[in-house]
Amino acid sequence: MTKNIDFDALENANVYDSEDKKIGSIGQVYLDDQTQDPKFVTVNTGLFGTKETFVPFDAANQSADGLRVPFTKDFVKDAPNIDVDGHLTPDEERRLFEYYGLDYHAPAAGQGTAGHGTAGHGTAGVRLDEERTDHVDEFGIAKGAAEGRTGHTGTAGTAGAGTGTAADDEMVAREERLKVGTEQHEAGRARLRKRVRTEHQNVEVPVQREELVVEREKLDPNDPAARNAGRIDPTGDVEETVTLREERPVVDKETVATEKVDVGKRTVQDTETVSGDVRKEEIDIEADTKGPDARR
Repeated sequence: MTKNIDFDALENANVYDSEDKKIGSIGQVYLDDQTQDPKFVTVNTGLFGTKETFVPFDAANQSADGLRVPFTKDFVKDAPNIDVDGHLTPDEERRLFEYYGLDYHAPAAGQGTAGHGTAGHGTAGVRLDEERTDHVDEFGIAKGAAEGRTGHTGTAGTAGAGTGTAADDEMVAREERLKVGTEQHEAGRARLRKRVRTEHQNVEVPVQREELVVEREKLDPNDPAARNAGRIDPTGDVEETVTLREERPVVDKETVATEKVDVGKRTVQDTETVSGDVRKEEIDIEADTKGPDARR
């Protein structure tokens, strides 16, 4: 019995990862041949959506704006590369379930896959980019409203038709690792700026000046030199002028260079410690067997 799935809502719906980042849009829905329930959806990823990646439908939650899966975008894009044209073989289904960490239940013998000689059941792919009505007929085939709207559909095989055997159960353990790197951030800026500061200076300047020196000397009237001094000028007084000089400080200014500042950058290598929590899966084995080699 097919679940009530709104295929119109799934048509070209977006798929979002665990961080609410868009992974891509839905390309096809693959149905289980036995239950006719959706088992996988393909997500258009890669450049211009040219790559289709399988995602288990049971791991997704349908909402008004599309599907949300509990995986990161990179994890979905790195899923096993499986051809989307045709049925999925049991081995391909196992690979997908193990990659996404889901339990895989091998089909019972006698449920053949259309086009494959392997014991198991087929998975039908229904393309959502073409018109169709959303129902399944009594033969388990998804029908469309026009010709060519149904994808590849498996039919129930005859008992013993398959030739393969179920492989041993496997479980894959994964772990998270810190991815560290560096990015550039502005750490500071340096500005060079000149300012004018006025200060008062006192400078001692040596100066010279002339002073008047008067010396009087008594002459002997009987000295011949004194007797030949000449006559007194009756016209008036006689004057002699002596000019005295002195130095005075003169202040002027000149500009000289006193300092040069060069500014450059250099790279200093340092080490910082970063930390984060990572999760790691561990596989525990619990054996409940009895036999000749079993330990008692």
